[in-house]
Amino acid sequence: MALVGSLIVSIAPAQAAGLSTKTSVVAMSEAGYGSVWARCTKKKACSGTVYVEGAAAQKRSFKVKARSARWVTFRNTGWKARPSAVLRMTGASPKRIHQEAKVAYGTISGTVSRASGAGASGVKVELWRIGSRNRNVLVSTVNDVERNGGRFSFRVAMGANNGASATYKLHVVGTSGGERRSWWWRGNGIGGFAGGARDMGAGTAIKVTRGQKFRYVANARYASIKGQVRNGAKPVAGTEVTIVGRPPYWSSSSRVLRDLDFMSCANVYGRTTTNGNGNYEVGFLPTSTARIYAVKPAGGLWFGSGDRSWGTCHAVVNNRADTASTGRMLPLPAAGLANRVHNVGRGRTTVSVAVGGYQGPSSSAKVDRYLTVREYAKGRKILSSDVVRAGSGRKVSLGEGHYWFEIGRRTGCSAWYKSRYKNNDGYFNGLDRGFEKWKAKNHKMYRQHCRAYTAGTYKLVYVKGSSMRVVLKNAKGGSVSGRVTAKKIKPRTELMVRLTSTDGKKVYRTAMTDGAGRFKVTGLASGRYRIVVNADSWRGISRAFSGPKTVTVKRGKNKSVGTLTFRQ
Repeated sequence: MALVGSLIVSIAPAQAAGLSTKTSVVAMSEAGYGSVWARCTKKKACSGTVYVEGAAAQKRSFKVKARSARWVTFRNTGWKARPSAVLRMTGASPKRIHQEAKVAYGTISGTVSRASGAGASGVKVELWRIGSRNRNVLVSTVNDVERNGGRFSFRVAMGANNGASATYKLHVVGTSGGERRSWWWRGNGIGGFAGGARDMGAGTAIKVTRGQKFRYVANARYASIKGQVRNGAKPVAGTEVTIVGRPPYWSSSSRVLRDLDFMSCANVYGRTTTNGNGNYEVGFLPTSTARIYAVKPAGGLWFGSGDRSWGTCHAVVNNRADTASTGRMLPLPAAGLANRVHNVGRGRTTVSVAVGGYQGPSSSAKVDRYLTVREYAKGRKILSSDVVRAGSGRKVSLGEGHYWFEIGRRTGCSAWYKSRYKNNDGYFNGLDRGFEKWKAKNHKMYRQHCRAYTAGTYKLVYVKGSSMRVVLKNAKGGSVSGRVTAKKIKPRTELMVRLTSTDGKKVYRTAMTDGAGRFKVTGLASGRYRIVVNADSWRGISRAFSGPKTVTVKRGKNKSVGTLTFRQ
């Protein structure tokens, strides 16, 4: 097999001279000129004549350099009478071709129409050409399409021999309710509209082809969602209402999922504020027969199908299942959605949390008693999931959905700690660190130090109903001990030793070195940790050291890593 650009060419035995072509459709000019892509596989150039059977009088000479390929032009002024013909080239097998009129440009056209609900102004359609490595280019824009009956049209260049055009995507932009909104067109190119996507990657890739008769139709429709926000029987005025939509499909790219407005969950399609009667309307939303929309009043739950409420974005989107339409969400028919009633005073569950097992010594750090509740999010590590509630209390009020309940797994512990040093003005000096002087005053220091004794535990819980009880069982953590020193200077004091894990299930723990440089990091869950010394560059000292850089810990056991020596 030989590769010709993006064409795969089969070389027949008769092509002993080393010339081949696979072109079967040839776009002909009015003057009767057409071209075929030819490849020479010889060590010497391929040359000779090219003509169409029955038109030998229009024979032309050609030459293709050795081991290269190029377009070879032939002429046949009688192609309209006999579009099907046999092409003959010196050194190549006869090739049957179909000749047709050359089409320089195709069109991408359609209408953007209001199906129902609030209208939109300043509607424009942008044509973007999709390139490699995300080098996408805005090619052209049709502005104020509503003044032309919603119609728009773009002319795009066709490929060689009436081949497909470049790849494009359509971006639809408009203003409704004083807010500028936009989405990327999705459809099938024969007038079928499948909705819009908030991110470019999920928009439909458009190519104009000869099979479409060089015309791609991209109609779009929009409607509105409107309703009322109440607290009990009382309307809630002046509250923000957000309309979100799940992606048309779940990307396998973690970067794409991170870039969603609600990480790994949904994008914002529009926002507005309720009036004095608690009413709202969000327009210029692409219609969709799939269930992709949800409503989120500020401070309230997530409302979907049947105006049923859910506690988190991930609960209403229900992305535990990778389907294009989610039963808990709302479709947006051409008739729009009206009379939605969202009661923010209902639908919550009171959850009581009990903690058993090891509770730590009498002087247990606050982190051991710290309760954290996070959203469940498919594809996200536990510790990177959004925190819903955090604190030392044991009762939380939540909407229906999946949550991670955690005890003793606080990941941020910045606070003031006692220090043997009155201040560190000698280190917190100059333009680069002078602004940090506040971190060390009057024998106190402000650092992210997480001292704990319990290993911490977590549990995935589905919350539902008016009340429920969750029991968490904690255990004594493992520990890592050692000493930090240096060869030519006194042992470092009050340096922080931090143990971190990258599996997304274990939190980091820290310890401070004493006057002899000794340390003991406690409260570790079983697993492998990376050792970091002086992670926050306390007292301006370097982080580089020699000694073990990782350690494996077993819960309830101590592991010594020996001496960690600073490099001089």
